[in-house]
Amino acid sequence: MQSKPGADAGDAMADERHAIIKAAFTCLSEPHTGAVPIAAVLARAGLSTRAFYRHFESKDALFLAMQESSGRSLGRRLDQIADDTDGAPADQLAQWIRVSFGVIRDARLRGRALVLDLEEVRSAKGYQSVQEQWRLDRERALAGLLRRGRDDGSLPLTRPERDAAAIRAVVSHELSRLGADGDWECACAAAVDFALRAVGAHVTSQELGGR
Repeated sequence: MQSKPGADAGDAMADERHAIIKAAFTCLSEPHTGAVPIAAVLARAGLSTRAFYRHFESKDALFLAMQESSGRSLGRRLDQIADDTDGAPADQLAQWIRVSFGVIRDARLRGRALVLDLEEVRSAKGYQSVQEQWRLDRERALAGLLRRGRDDGSLPLTRPERDAAAIRAVVSHELSRLGADGDWECACAAAVDFALRAVGAHVTSQELGGR
């Protein structure tokens, strides 16, 4: 069965865009002084300036695409955990945190996170807005998970929106402090314990009745 010409063209465009984003991550991850020029990215990708402007109107647009590409996979995994109505909310919360900490164990994801934290990238127009929207989307999904736990009684102390923001902030803070050689398992366990206690997963019925 032959593929349609339009589909082939679409695949080629997607491959071209991916090649530029991948080359930008590579160039920015290597030792350099000053801003990385677009010419260096295109040379690494083996593409022309014309190819760049087929996909991005500016260098800032490329940086935002890198940010969105990097966050998409993790965001999808976190939201799948939070949206699963079949599991136990406390177990799902712990898994949500463990997946978040999993970034530090994956050399590729850790490298991308370091690139996205470079001043050159963070100063891109719209960067903070994309970052904020990603945060809000994750907190909204996590709040839904906590709400299910409150409703079924397994997370009796939770105030979903407030606790979702607090848990995400704690995870983010701990990850920012944790280097590649840090004890991620200990930090992750501490974050899980904090979160479960905060929402009442460790509270017995007798303790709850006394509050």
